Amino acid sequence: MKKIVFIVLLLLIVGNGLKAQLNNKGLDSAYYKGKVYHFGFSGFNAKGDSVFTSMQIEAEFPGGADGWRAYLQQNLNTSVGGKYIKIPKGDASAKATVIISFLVDKYGNVDSVKADSTYPANVHRKIVAEAVRVIKGVPQWIPAWQNGKNVAYRARQQITFVATKD
Repeated sequence: MKKIVFIVLLLLIVGNGLKAQLNNKGLDSAYYKGKVYHFGFSGFNAKGDSVFTSMQIEAEFPGGADGWRAYLQQNLNTSVGGKYIKIPKGDASAKATVIISFLVDKYGNVDSVKADSTYPANVHRKIVAEAVRVIKGVPQWIPAWQNGKNVAYRARQQITFVATKD
């Protein structure tokens, strides 16, 4: 038992020393998709593989957040909100929000699109269908990346429709 504890302790000391060496050489970051990402090297596993504590890059729509926002604005049929959202008496407007969940696979394809929830709870099914339709029709994304490999990534998007009295 003492040998095992000593070996583990020795690996921790060597791992921390190597971590310090990597940090001194600036090897605690990676350049990916035109950006620098920092990660935490924590040592080696039993097989001798490097172990990183936080090296994941989320999937990204081509054009980033601005491109994603523009895609949604250009492709959503906002008149659906005007048709199916009931505006309470005395109010000038009302909202209906749909939260959509979808998977971006390791190739950047969007799949498994579904409505997770709505607010209020009784949002008309045609509003939900419109939100799902727009997400299903998105072009290919830049896939998520973790430890040097493309990986699948689950994303969520809130879409709010607004109806106003004319």
